[in-house]
This record gives sequence, C-alpha cells and structure tokens, in this order.
Amino acid sequence: MALTEKDLKEIPETGINPGNPGKYQEFLEDLQGNILKGHGRDYSVHLFLKWKLEQVKKAKQWIKNFAQTYVTSAKQQADEALKYRTQKITGSVFANIFFTRKGYQALGFGAIQIPKDQPFTMGMKHEQIRDSLGDPEVEEWEEGFQQEIHALILIADDVPDTLSKTVDEIKRELCDVAVIIHQQDGFVLRNEAGQVIEHFGFVDGVSQPLFLQGDIEKAQTKDCNFSLWDPRAPLEIIVVKDPNGKRDDSYGSYLVYRKLEQNVQGFRGDQQKLAHQLSINNDLAGALVVGRFADGTPVTESDVPTCCGTPPTNNFNYDADFPATKCPFHAHIRKTNPRGDTGKVESSPGCDEALAMERNHRIARRAISYGENDPNQTPETGSGLLFLCFQANTENQFNFIQARWSNPDRFVQVGVGPDPLIGQPEGTQKWPKQWGGTETEDYDFKLWVSMKGGEYFFAPSLSFLTCLV
Repeated sequence: MALTEKDLKEIPETGINPGNPGKYQEFLEDLQGNILKGHGRDYSVHLFLKWKLEQVKKAKQWIKNFAQTYVTSAKQQADEALKYRTQKITGSVFANIFFTRKGYQALGFGAIQIPKDQPFTMGMKHEQIRDSLGDPEVEEWEEGFQQEIHALILIADDVPDTLSKTVDEIKRELCDVAVIIHQQDGFVLRNEAGQVIEHFGFVDGVSQPLFLQGDIEKAQTKDCNFSLWDPRAPLEIIVVKDPNGKRDDSYGSYLVYRKLEQNVQGFRGDQQKLAHQLSINNDLAGALVVGRFADGTPVTESDVPTCCGTPPTNNFNYDADFPATKCPFHAHIRKTNPRGDTGKVESSPGCDEALAMERNHRIARRAISYGENDPNQTPETGSGLLFLCFQANTENQFNFIQARWSNPDRFVQVGVGPDPLIGQPEGTQKWPKQWGGTETEDYDFKLWVSMKGGEYFFAPSLSFLTCLV
C-alpha cells in the first residue's frame, strides 16, 4: 500500500525503523541515501557534469549502469550502518546522482516530466534568484560553476585510496558520455575531541531534523525527551513524489549546493577585536557571533563552554532570552532557526502557530569541508564549506532562510543586522549590553564567507534511474 498524505505529514512518534520498515519498505528501497540521514563517510568527491548531446542514448545507459552499480538507497545505507555498528563490517563506496533542470532537458525529458520546484527550474544563476539570495554576479563565481551544469555525482568513502580508485574508474567511464566541468574534493574536519567542525572551529551539524528511529532515540536520551526543542520532522519537509518514478512510493528531494569560502584568518582576527571591545574572552566573543561556543554549547544556556567533548545539547529555545541578553538576535543559529522567536514579536501569529511555520522551513544539511585539512591553520582563501541541503520546497526552505531570515537586518527585530556568517549584504550588529556593548559594530561579512558558486538539483528515485533507457 502506497504512503498516504497523512503518512507524509505525521512521522511516527519513534521514527522510521529501517530494520523493520513496515509500510516504509518500498519508500526506503527507492529513495537515494544521504537524504534522510547523512552518508557518514569521511571523504567525498563531487563531479559536476555536462552531458554530450550527441551521446544522449549512451548517457542514459551509463546512468542506468551507474545507479545499479554504485548509487546507494536509503535502505542499503541503513543496513550497512547496522552491520558496521554490530559486526564492524565496513560498508561499500557510497554514491548519489542528481540532475539539474537543464540536465533533464539535455537527456530529452519534456516539461511535464521535470520536477516543478520554481528555483530548481530557474537555476541558481538566474538574475531573480541571485538578487533574492544576495549572490554575486555569475562572472565572480569560480569558473567551474559558471558553466551550464547538468548533473552532480557524489562519491564517498572512509578510505581515501579506495575513493580515489573508484573516482578514477568512474571518470574513465564518463569520458564517452559527459564532460566533467568541475570537481570538488571534500573531507570531514575534526577538532582534538573528535567532534566534526567547520573551518572557523565550531562544531557543525548539531541541529538537524530527524526522521529515523535510531537518531530519534539517541537524541531523546541525550536531550531529556525534547522538553524545549523537538527535532523530529515529517517526511513532507524533505521528500516529494518523483514524477518519473516507477513505483508507488517513488520519492526524491531537492538539493541545494553552494561552495562557501571561509576567511579563517579574518574571522579569528575580528573575533579577537570583538572580545577586546566588549571586554570578554575570545571564546565568548565567538559564541556571540555563532550562537554556540566552539564545542557546541548554546550561549543562551551558558556563558562558558561545557561540553568537554560530549555531544552538545540541542534541547533549548529562546523563551527565556527573548530580549537577547544572552544570545544576540543576529547570531547565526538564531537567525537560521529562531525556535519560536517569530511568535513573540508584535503583529505576529500566536506562538504555537509561528513555531509550526518556522519548523516547516527546516532543511537537512549535509555539508563537508574542503581545502586546508589542519584545523590549526588560518587560511584566508582556498578553504571552506561545501554546503549541501535537502528539502521538499526550495523556495520555502533554503531560499526562505537565506533571503528572509539570514540576509535582512530586520529579522527578527528591526536593526539587529544580518547573519554574520552567511548573511550576504554588509551590515551592523547590536551586541547585548550585558556584555558591555554600547555601540553597533561594523563588519564586512564577505570578508569571512564568500559564495563561490552553486546550483539546484533534484535527487531522483532509484526506480527512475535503473529503468532509464
């Protein structure tokens, strides 16, 4: 029996159990991995392709073969993860394949067969999209991203040599049917405590929407049954029907890909200046910018780091800190996930309604670092984050977060300033008087994080890929 609209809107209280999936069996078998849960490998390679139009028939056959050989389903991903936890058996090389709207067209698909998400159909280079997101002119993007992109192949593994050999083999096979116009190599960056971090040194990927039983049970144990923040999410925020799927439960997801270069030296220098200006320590200065200390401790919960290498809590909100005397409104994690803030401002909907609306904007982030792999170094260029996120509605999720929350200086209140990490325009920040702030502090945000290129993709179902002719 196919999943119903109710099944998509209401996630089971304990989440989907891939080991005993019940009605979700076909759904998990036909959905690509990495969507409901990150693939978990330490190294990945991203190949951006342009199909050779004179070889479309061969390209379709290649895609079919690639899907049958390499592409990992959500069910296979979960099964391999279980074998590793219980028997220490390492999983296979992980792979995804994604298409752009122009990629579908190049393969001969008509408008009715192409996923309908508006940003996806327009493309990230479109002037209207760039203006909305505050992105630079396409001519300023890295050369590989300036070109027309048809597909993205993601290959990942924990062993660099195995990954390299697999990628070389795939690239040789691709020569007949596509041009590889760009390649990005990524890796998981960790601090001394083994926590996954980004180049500024902060723990990454802490707050995610959860769909699977194991993730939910683990989070419940750690976070006291979600008394302040419930990370569980319905499937409707991450998957949509694949218009070309061959099974009753054929689903896909929209992928946003953005290369974000980080100026680590600039960030740490400004962090020190802020600490001096507010007469606070360096750790707290960084926490006021990010919303968490480097170890993941929420600044609204503590004015000192507390995690000591243990998983940081995600069980918090801003109910007791709406004046923002602990966590500034402009802090990155408060801008991108306000946790009910919008229900507390004047002329807003009720708190419960506002929180429900906010939760519908959530995205599933699957980012990985690139460039310098020594977290003790402070590069100005050449290092950063390969930002990937999945969602069911790009306009209402990633684009909304970037354009309506991160960029404006008026969210959640007028004059608080843009998100200091991913906010695109320059602006000013207001620091809590509690920390000695008496004036606003000017920052050139492009000095810290610069968007170098990207694109919108769709992750089609396995049944579409393996039946492609």
